[in-house]
Amino acid sequence: MPTALKKNKPTPWLKDEFNASTKLIKRLCSMRLTQIIVGLLLLLLVTPFVVFFFIRPHQANHINYGVTFSNKYAQELGLDWKETYLAILDDLGVKQLRLVAYWDEIEAQRDSYDFSTIKWQLDQAQQRNIPVILITGRKTVRYPECFEPGWWNSLPNDDIKNAELYEFIKESILQLKDYSNITMWQVENEPFFPFGNCALDIKWDVLNHEIGIVRSLDSRPILVQDSGEGGVWLPTYLAGDYLGISMYRRIWFDFWGLLLGRSVYFQYPLAHWTYKIKADLVGVPYKKIIVTELQGEPWGPSSTATLSREEKDQTMSRELFIDTINYAQKSGFSDLYFWGAEWWYQEKTKLNEPFFWDTAKALLD
Repeated sequence: MPTALKKNKPTPWLKDEFNASTKLIKRLCSMRLTQIIVGLLLLLLVTPFVVFFFIRPHQANHINYGVTFSNKYAQELGLDWKETYLAILDDLGVKQLRLVAYWDEIEAQRDSYDFSTIKWQLDQAQQRNIPVILITGRKTVRYPECFEPGWWNSLPNDDIKNAELYEFIKESILQLKDYSNITMWQVENEPFFPFGNCALDIKWDVLNHEIGIVRSLDSRPILVQDSGEGGVWLPTYLAGDYLGISMYRRIWFDFWGLLLGRSVYFQYPLAHWTYKIKADLVGVPYKKIIVTELQGEPWGPSSTATLSREEKDQTMSRELFIDTINYAQKSGFSDLYFWGAEWWYQEKTKLNEPFFWDTAKALLD
């Protein structure tokens, strides 16, 4: 036999070790405890895929698109807010609206109410048979988030302050409930999410009292808003009848000082299906969730009105706008309210950039 073949022939001790190892593995596999452990490991590996298959979202057969409109934000962008609003209704062709009754506008002087701004908006929407979610409360939409009147902050204690807030809620419902196109009331906006100049000031007992006032005066459902990305959801949902959530893809933020005051551009590492999975895990019915704040504008280091094109493109370029729409559609929600229609109008009329307005118009058609 050639020398090379003799060198490759397994030695007796190696063969014995292999046989011993094989017998040991067979013995371990035949043990009941080993079978149980292996079975549990396989179950742990397979279960997430099985669960995902059954509870993953499917794109809704019909999606109702809407926008949130803020007369304050339109003015911040240097726009005529009435012109902007009418363009959103008639040119953009919006089919659903979320509007806000700003407390500091309505009760600039204590016990003297002026609802003319929000009533004008509701009148225009009602003439066009456009349904409205109406927001009332202290913490509403657009930075700095809280819009209490100046005189309210000088009141001597929380009991008196809360009494004035409750009176405003009551007066809002009494003044506006005759509008048949209001389909839902929203009480406060992200009341427990730590963002805005009164973050974490609102207490559960105050919110529940506000909601109780609304229920005592009108039978329409109540929506309470939470952060889609960072909120707990279930307690907020249980406070009302519907849960409103935000849906953001890319932002500029310092994450509450965790980065030592240094803000960064950041994309949420969330797949479109995570919202459905979260809803099932925390126990919120998926059909009771409305995306009331779908990102449709930039989030940068200063007011949107002052951002450069490069800064805008960091969080809301043409490509990111299309990507966000596709992402939201795949999430499975039936109601999507865009955030940023005022900015689209500014881009179109002031900066000769009609892409965002025209794309949304085609989607809403």
